[in-house]
Amino acid sequence: MDELVAPTPEEVARLDTGGMLAAIAELPRQLTAGYAVAREELRGTRAAGRGPEDRPTGLVLCGMGGSAIGADLVLACLPELRVPTAVVRGYRLPAWVDSGTLVVAASYSGETEETLACAAAALSCGCRPVCVSSGGALAALARDHGLPLVRVPGGGQPRAAVGYLSAPLLATLEAVGLADGQAAQVDEAAALLRAGSARLAPGRAAGDGPDGNAAMALALRLHGRLLVVYGAGLTAPVARRWKGQVNENAKAPAFWNELPELDHNELMGWTSLPHVAASTTAVFLEDPLGDPRLARRAALTATELEARGVAVERLTAHGESPLARLFSLVQLGDHVSFYLALLYGVDPTPVQAIQDFKAKLSGPA
Repeated sequence: MDELVAPTPEEVARLDTGGMLAAIAELPRQLTAGYAVAREELRGTRAAGRGPEDRPTGLVLCGMGGSAIGADLVLACLPELRVPTAVVRGYRLPAWVDSGTLVVAASYSGETEETLACAAAALSCGCRPVCVSSGGALAALARDHGLPLVRVPGGGQPRAAVGYLSAPLLATLEAVGLADGQAAQVDEAAALLRAGSARLAPGRAAGDGPDGNAAMALALRLHGRLLVVYGAGLTAPVARRWKGQVNENAKAPAFWNELPELDHNELMGWTSLPHVAASTTAVFLEDPLGDPRLARRAALTATELEARGVAVERLTAHGESPLARLFSLVQLGDHVSFYLALLYGVDPTPVQAIQDFKAKLSGPA
């Protein structure tokens, strides 16, 4: 069998016809631009009809796929929110939603039927949902009803616009008095990510040291293996993001779970089927400033899996603020999924199976 080698810049250019690497590399700019634009769009609008003196009594963030993961990431950075909160991936709002609830409807294309249904339901509840979109029916709904609208640049894949879809949520929560001091976190995260983009670029040789491309090195080790990604606390939604990126970019199966829950069920799943364990790698995403109880669980769980024949990778977040630490791991995972796609010989951008399934859904029942 030929030895697996890292893709060259020439191979990157040949396979990446959709420009996924460029989109991944612009994450720091997406965060700063998305945050600045949203603050400007929401300035003076009293988003959702209320100001800091009359804060919402609940928060619901609606979206699907790449438009929903931004909500998960933002909420992980704001664990001290003092209102009921839900991320809705579907057609129906929680029964507790009323006119005092802040509803944010995010759809990159503006055509996501589940999100449009939630936005319409919010209007019927007396809410004035904040809409985040590049256009489409959601933007039209916002115009028709005079709703706050944060426009994001369109034309790409939703998963490649995670910065544009995350930062407006931070700005919205600031505008209604649910969060403050986010500008400093955005600035720190962007600076950290700019340095990361240089370290993870294709021209840098694969390696885990300070001079190596850690994403390329990890992709080489993950090639041909089943991937499970485990997070805890701040990193739980990042594990979900990794899973989705490997699915869509590398066109490969991947799964995720979070601690401590997985120790109460999934741990037993590794006690049989040794041939499955032998072909699996478990990636643990760890927050050095997180709950020490979760850190201990991660270490013990990793040891248990290794004893069962599962290969283990333990990765640590970088940065000071929660936003910076979280996005440092998002950036790494995005690059890993990109390099895996190249190692499998596929263009990371197209998602033909998803498009085909949507076409079937839109056909006769």
